Amino acid sequence: MAQGYKKMMDSTFGKYYDRFRELNALSKEYAVTIEELFPDEKPLLCKDRMHKMLSSGIVKRAGFDRYWLDEDRANDSKGVLKQRLLVLALGLGIALILIILDKCGILTL
Repeated sequence: MAQGYKKMMDSTFGKYYDRFRELNALSKEYAVTIEELFPDEKPLLCKDRMHKMLSSGIVKRAGFDRYWLDEDRANDSKGVLKQRLLVLALGLGIALILIILDKCGILTL
């Protein structure tokens, strides 16, 4: 499962990884802005992809508007998959607790 997830991540984010590597933005000291990543144009999905890479920890912020690629995290597909599954499980757990509290009359939804 983790190998399939890694292939999916690489196919989705591969060109972004390459661009970070091309600019040597692989540490906080060499972080780049969105404009440096995409000087000619911003791809339609750029904002969404950057958000997803940030939320999974593959890309990290350095300051307000600078970003860098965490290659260790990008290569750790098991860690990213575990994080996604944990968030899903926590969301379902919270929803279940809220439903139970509503049924008991403790909380009104």
